[in-house]
Amino acid sequence: MSPEEFYLAASRLCAACGMCCDGTMFQIVRMQPGEVPAELGRLGLKIRCRDGEYFMEQPCSALREKRCTVYEQRPVRCRLFNCQQLGRVESGETSESEAMTLIVETRALVDRVRGLIEQCGLREDGQALVERYERVASTPVNQALEPELLAVREELEATMRKLKLKLNREFRLPPNSR
Repeated sequence: MSPEEFYLAASRLCAACGMCCDGTMFQIVRMQPGEVPAELGRLGLKIRCRDGEYFMEQPCSALREKRCTVYEQRPVRCRLFNCQQLGRVESGETSESEAMTLIVETRALVDRVRGLIEQCGLREDGQALVERYERVASTPVNQALEPELLAVREELEATMRKLKLKLNREFRLPPNSR
């Protein structure tokens, strides 16, 4: 695959996915040496500082309809990140069509998790998916008052477990490759 063909395929796949930016895969993006947090903040990115370390909160405020509105000025880590699917397409290990099918299946799991979280009473609030899930999972259910929530919680737990496994196996980079 030529660099131009890969670029076009990656553009299509990323536009269908967005999970690295929408709070599904990551909670934060750490700023790199040389980046100016104030400049990134002026672009509208949610930049925070904890213990002297700057990071951008996810979901990214520059993401609109799975497209980056600050693509040319995006942080270094965003520029460097290619998920496993992009790597597999680039190497020829998988086709664009196979990667797209996996993205569509995974997005359906994400949507199911979000729907189940809402059924549990937590509306979309701009937090990363895992944070929203953990808030729901840590809230006790009163079996006498809310028996219907038990089945929803069980399905949420099983679906989130399946989603995490798929993200780790198919999208996130292995820890030793970062």
